[in-house]
Amino acid sequence: MVGPAGSGKSTLTGELAAHMESFGPVVARVNFDPAAESLPYDADVDVRKYVTVYEFMAKGLGPNGALVAAVDSLINHVFDIRGVLEDIKPDYVIVDTPGQMELFAYRHGGPVVLDALTYNYPSLTVFLVDAVFLENPSSIISALTLASSVAVRLKRPQVNVVSKADLLLPEVLNELVPRLGEEGFLESLVSSDEALDPYTRTLMLNLSSALYEAGFIGEVIPVSTGMPETLDALYAKIQQVFSGGEEYKYYDVVGGNY
Repeated sequence: MVGPAGSGKSTLTGELAAHMESFGPVVARVNFDPAAESLPYDADVDVRKYVTVYEFMAKGLGPNGALVAAVDSLINHVFDIRGVLEDIKPDYVIVDTPGQMELFAYRHGGPVVLDALTYNYPSLTVFLVDAVFLENPSSIISALTLASSVAVRLKRPQVNVVSKADLLLPEVLNELVPRLGEEGFLESLVSSDEALDPYTRTLMLNLSSALYEAGFIGEVIPVSTGMPETLDALYAKIQQVFSGGEEYKYYDVVGGNY
């Protein structure tokens, strides 16, 4: 689970795990955030047992520097964490990553530790786009561009979801979200936004075109913990990606984008 702070990663981790378990699989929950204050689920593995940001802050680092150092230091505990997981023998492991996504995904240590944790196992990224970012074309394109940069950094198949979908207006949930993967749709949103200045319009059009040309957007899944059918859809997509094996680069089999 990856996404900006406040996008609902921890909540979705707990709810999706419970939902998947209702179908029979064993699901392990991993808190990978050494700065987490509290969790809405019972973690099967909690990295705070091995390292916390506070021990690095006690050495004089600020909050951001302490998080970077704490994440980097997790490489020393990967074998311990994998050992705990292997004892559980889960069918799925959900890793709840740090809230400060930019300090985790864009620094060297985060992807390295994640690669070590998932080594020799199939894995994918679920990227959360907060529903608040669907309020205008600029926000939508900015969020999807951010999602694409995470895919480049983490180098995994990636499923993009709109979190807190219950907050969306019906026309956004039922009409806009299903069309995000439709080539040219983002450009049409930009073209219809009269509030954009010429420079921003050109930039947004170019970014939209690049996302489609790369085959990145595909199906964006609305998800809400209060809407079980959306958790069904996400679970089905996760199964679909894993069944595709190494040939499965992205998630859009309907549009043929691999």
